[in-house]
Amino acid sequence: MKFLTILISLLFIFSAQVAAHPDHSLTENSHAIYHTVFWALFAVVVYKGYTWFKNKKSEKNQD
Repeated sequence: MKFLTILISLLFIFSAQVAAHPDHSLTENSHAIYHTVFWALFAVVVYKGYTWFKNKKSEKNQD
């Protein structure tokens, strides 16, 4: 539960930082695509971390 709380806190911190920065070098569409790719990669990393911890916990319970 502690890990989930930290993860959600980091999500809000990163969201606030993303909303606060100006980026005039990108057009509106490419800026949106950039952020979509960023959050998709973030979701993949979170999912992989979750499955890794879940597998590690199940291996520990088997021993």
